Amino acid sequence: MNLEFSWSLSPKQSDIFHLPNRFRVAMCGRRFGKNEVATAIMTDFALRPDSYEYGADENPVCWWVGPTYTQTQKYGFEKVLEKIPDTVIDGQAKRSPPFEIPLINGAQMEFYSFDRPSSLQGAGVDMMVIDEAAYMPETIWDNDLRPMLLDNNGGALLISKPMGENWFSDRFNMGMDENEDNWGAVHATSYDNPFISDSEIDEAMKTTPEQIFRQEYLADPQAGGALLTLDMLEYEPAETLNNQEWYFHIGVDLGIEMNKPKARENDTDYWALAIVAEHPEEALAYVTEVHRRRGQTPAQAADWILSHIGGYPTNEVRFEAVQAQAWFETDLQDAGLHPIPVQPRGKKEDRILNLSVPFANRTVKLIDWGDVDGKSVQWKEFRNEWAGFPGDHDDQLDAVAMALDPVNFGIGYFAEGTDMYDR
Repeated sequence: MNLEFSWSLSPKQSDIFHLPNRFRVAMCGRRFGKNEVATAIMTDFALRPDSYEYGADENPVCWWVGPTYTQTQKYGFEKVLEKIPDTVIDGQAKRSPPFEIPLINGAQMEFYSFDRPSSLQGAGVDMMVIDEAAYMPETIWDNDLRPMLLDNNGGALLISKPMGENWFSDRFNMGMDENEDNWGAVHATSYDNPFISDSEIDEAMKTTPEQIFRQEYLADPQAGGALLTLDMLEYEPAETLNNQEWYFHIGVDLGIEMNKPKARENDTDYWALAIVAEHPEEALAYVTEVHRRRGQTPAQAADWILSHIGGYPTNEVRFEAVQAQAWFETDLQDAGLHPIPVQPRGKKEDRILNLSVPFANRTVKLIDWGDVDGKSVQWKEFRNEWAGFPGDHDDQLDAVAMALDPVNFGIGYFAEGTDMYDR
């Protein structure tokens, strides 16, 4: 039986549809029409699997994975049902999670949610669409979804608005690399939707903060979040530290959770370490290193901290002295470190948000170690946490705020009750 469909797509949607690569990435602006092209791609594969160079040629299994089952139903399941006639469906579509549409050619279309990773189990998936992939943890792709494509050499479409420079933007960059055969990518802004006038988008721009407009409408991953934006982060070469006798400050965000299964489930066992260099005379500081690690005992964490700060002329370690963490001092002392318990000043969210001022004013910068042999400090994870704030993780941001707390900027950036915006 010949199941041929013709799709009415905009030029940019057509570019996504016709990407020949096994893995396709579409970074799209708001209201571009990403779900229309994604459901068309999934439907086309289910109806004509033998026309693709990946996946099984018969009886293919196709997955749609969205952020929640509500969104999966509305933007995946229902849109696919709109595209195919009832005569193509084998029996009845399953209208409860996980949603399913069996086709008369033997194809099976299934619709899941990545907010329930435990449900993402199986193998032999031939085609997979991940909606709003930028908002899905990378571990779900690596541990749950990517392995399902191994059996039949399956393919995937990752489609999303960006959310900073995270794993989704990394895959997009792979797709833009002409030397990468397996990956292909298309960038599309809201202006690429011919059914929405440019003037309407221009009108939205007038009342939308610049960084939000860049991220949501222009699909710019470097725009960052609405509160801490990536353009606030500036770098200086490591040789900058050679010109002064700097004061160094160490801040640690503790990941102590006695119930290990609970800690794993809730992601509360992350430790973060930040090292800051303070200029002895000027209101200037550099974040030299930030590290993050999970699943350590306090004694192991003390050794981990020592391994990172061994080259710095200080053994003082600042950490939040809430009651449950006070006994950590003994482990630090046993490792030869000088613990400085700090009473939090204000809410954690406010302390982190306050970072925007010295970074935006360029009185705090990051150190680029790229030209130093044998020194490897990657800022990617920190940038992701910065751009995603407030998000699932803020451990590194809190460690940086703690390390910057004793720095003398002269105007009290971190003093409780101070209006740092000078209003």
